[in-house]
Amino acid sequence: MLSRTRGLGWLGAYLRERPWLWVAHRRRVALGAAVGLAVGVIPLPTQMLLAALAAIVFRANVAAAIAATWLTNPLTLVPIWGLAIFLGRQVLGIHGPISAPRELALNWSEPSTWWHAIAQWFTELGTPLLVGLPLAGVVLGASLYVIVYIGWWLVIRTERRRRLRERELRLPS
Repeated sequence: MLSRTRGLGWLGAYLRERPWLWVAHRRRVALGAAVGLAVGVIPLPTQMLLAALAAIVFRANVAAAIAATWLTNPLTLVPIWGLAIFLGRQVLGIHGPISAPRELALNWSEPSTWWHAIAQWFTELGTPLLVGLPLAGVVLGASLYVIVYIGWWLVIRTERRRRLRERELRLPS
């Protein structure tokens, strides 16, 4: 139970008084997934916590928001960042070939140098990435909202039709 977890008891009490943050309702789950993916696109170490807080602010499903951050992972990083760089270049009006950044070279024997190397690598990726990441979050989040909402609607519609067919088969003619 979240309210019994040390350090998170206040959050459990807060969420218990607001059941709409946990209810599996089509709009709230779709919004939660959208918020989670939008937050998850931005490379931060606390994505799940930020997604949960954003879901609370937007009155969305917290579990869906947290789960949607898992869509951003090392396998999806390249396409998401590619979209971010594309969107950033479009917004900034940058045309021409895209220059690839150099390989991220970390000195594994000296962890104190990692942050500098990562910061330099991000700098080489440039302003299009920094401008494009929030835009990619909005685009991908909105897309996921539509996918979840319509997908849920289709499942409900299919189930209703199946039940009606079963009912018609059971009725004597």
